[in-house]
Amino acid sequence: MQKSTLSFVEANLYALALYIPITTVYILLYMAVYDWSVFMRDFPVFFLNIPVFVLSILVGTVVHELIHAICWSWMDDIPWKKIHFGFKWKVLTPYVHCPEPVEVTNYRWGVAMPGIVLGIIPYLLALIFHNGWLFGFGLFFTLAAGGDILILWLLRNVKEGKRVQDHPELVGCHILNDNENKIPA
Repeated sequence: MQKSTLSFVEANLYALALYIPITTVYILLYMAVYDWSVFMRDFPVFFLNIPVFVLSILVGTVVHELIHAICWSWMDDIPWKKIHFGFKWKVLTPYVHCPEPVEVTNYRWGVAMPGIVLGIIPYLLALIFHNGWLFGFGLFFTLAAGGDILILWLLRNVKEGKRVQDHPELVGCHILNDNENKIPA
């Protein structure tokens, strides 16, 4: 067995380092399609209506974790009752934990989907439809997927077909040896 994990504090710090390049790319692409003055007018739209902003963040965060769980449950036939949700108050981080082993490609898809569905797709729709609210929403939830991006990076050299088991206390997973079915509790 091999551990491929980070603490929640480490994951949050590394994710912060991703914020600058991701934000820069999103802004530059938006300005390439429109221009600086349009960007300056559109960017604050997501943040201006505080109740809608807060509700969007709360609902989006719950949906983010649900997407992880749905993907792992569906792609690897994990019973829903085996998937656990929680919140790490010390680091203000919600999480979902799947204690059952999952094939690494399915695990990667489950890790990536919230960032795609809530981050990248709304951002691309913002570019297509010139929508400042979708720009802010897509940017926020792409950045919120920073820990997920780190997990994908940690698993970059794990070969297809390997099974992984979500770590119960850290960000990431155990990579199971071919003869292991599960990490003992």
